[in-house]
Amino acid sequence: MTAVTHPIRFRKEGLSSRNSRAAFTLTELCVVVAVVAVLVMLVLPALAAGKVQSASTGCLYNLRHLMTGWEMYRTENNDYLMPNAVLGSPNNQTWCGGSSEGWSSANANTNPVYCTSSLMWPYVNNNLSVYRCPGDVVPSANGTRIRSYSMNGQLSASMSSSYNPGYLVYFKGSDMVRPTPANLFVFADESPASLNDGYLQINSAMAVFPDIPACYLEGGCGLSFADGHGEIHRWQTSSLRIPVLYGYTANNIFVSHNNADWIWFTQHASSHQ
Repeated sequence: MTAVTHPIRFRKEGLSSRNSRAAFTLTELCVVVAVVAVLVMLVLPALAAGKVQSASTGCLYNLRHLMTGWEMYRTENNDYLMPNAVLGSPNNQTWCGGSSEGWSSANANTNPVYCTSSLMWPYVNNNLSVYRCPGDVVPSANGTRIRSYSMNGQLSASMSSSYNPGYLVYFKGSDMVRPTPANLFVFADESPASLNDGYLQINSAMAVFPDIPACYLEGGCGLSFADGHGEIHRWQTSSLRIPVLYGYTANNIFVSHNNADWIWFTQHASSHQ
């Protein structure tokens, strides 16, 4: 039996019609491009904001771990506070080691031994990442720095009596009465422009920032307080809004006595004796 085949016949005019309907006209293409451009303009700021928010969340996470370690040390050491990290101090007698970081190829920028041999190390579950804020993203000459947080210079540092005469220095938890623990900051992001040791110097008498808190988190920096809470504090004036530029250094920034940021910062660092 012979199979009957039916030849398939294409209608050229039909194919031509479908092809013409499937193609974009120049006007339609321009509209699509314009719509995509508008969507990009809408989405990019949202992505940027989300990235900053993520860094802020990570910063608060790290500060919570540092505060847990700081409080555990106090509890285990008869209410004495964990010693500050003054430049040149032995690693095993400070919270983060006594060596200096900076824009150059300083060994402490990337060598973890300064943190791993410090007092804080066993209290943070040997987690090196908690020493650096996620918002600190511009590396030094030899790589990304390990640490970006510094401790309030009025905490557990004898020389602060001469650096900031007439203002309280706190050595024990019971000393933290003025300001109250909820208003006394312990750790803060320090600007890469002044970052060196882990000791954030305070000057409450003169209107000056000897060391500079950072501004790379939503126009401010992360701070933790002696009661255990943390926050992102946004600066109100241009004095502390220093852009993070590789190699740029600054310290001893003088401001007026009515500068809102200096007033807030010094009031949360110590109190007059």
